[in-house]
Amino acid sequence: MTTTIATTERNLFTIAHHWRDLREHLATRGTTWPPTMGIGIISNRDQDEEQAEAATWRAEALRALERDPAQPGWTAAPLRLDVLDTMVTVEAGLLELADQTAAAVQHAPITPAPARRSWPDDPRARRTAEADDLRRNQLALRESKNPRRWRYTGSQRTAPLAALWLLARTQGVRGPWRPLTDAEQQRIDTVARTSADLVESALDVGDGRVRLAALCPVCAGPLDMHGGAGAAPLVRCDSCGRTWSSADVVAH
Repeated sequence: MTTTIATTERNLFTIAHHWRDLREHLATRGTTWPPTMGIGIISNRDQDEEQAEAATWRAEALRALERDPAQPGWTAAPLRLDVLDTMVTVEAGLLELADQTAAAVQHAPITPAPARRSWPDDPRARRTAEADDLRRNQLALRESKNPRRWRYTGSQRTAPLAALWLLARTQGVRGPWRPLTDAEQQRIDTVARTSADLVESALDVGDGRVRLAALCPVCAGPLDMHGGAGAAPLVRCDSCGRTWSSADVVAH
């Protein structure tokens, strides 16, 4: 259980920490995982120079066409739609989770004292009643401004703040709420893991591994691509152990 909670804490921190990076990536040029990395070139190194040159020119022409603002028809969106989809999905999931968790564990706020239609006739009893109402109103005002409370409305309902609020619940920080049950903690674990995976995938900051459709050109065995987290992609054959890097592709 301790290992699971530690992983959840790391996932929630990852979301909050990288949210600004997601915003910055909205306007950047997209990349795909797995990258092509010239697998076609690896599998077809016996092509002659004329074919290779023709393929290079075709690729350059396509890239120039993509960059040409006068090109009619579809053009790249001004925002990275994959990043935008990730942000919308993660934020909606975290806000819903925080709302449901707060509804279950957060104590009801203290309300101000109701207006009195009359006061006790006895002066001492009236002073006591006035002091009680004043104390209750002060507690209600303080509670309404408590930054630790999760709020169902307002401008502070954002993914990073939801992640940090859920992180505090997972860490057992004391506040106007009861401890989480195992079922509530498990739900946070699941949403945090899924959300962190989406964020890391959109930013390419997580470890990646994928089985390629192409077969090894040496032994026809299965090929796996490893990469992510800023590392250069590497292709490895599971059968013969042969590996290729992006430098190998460029060299050929």
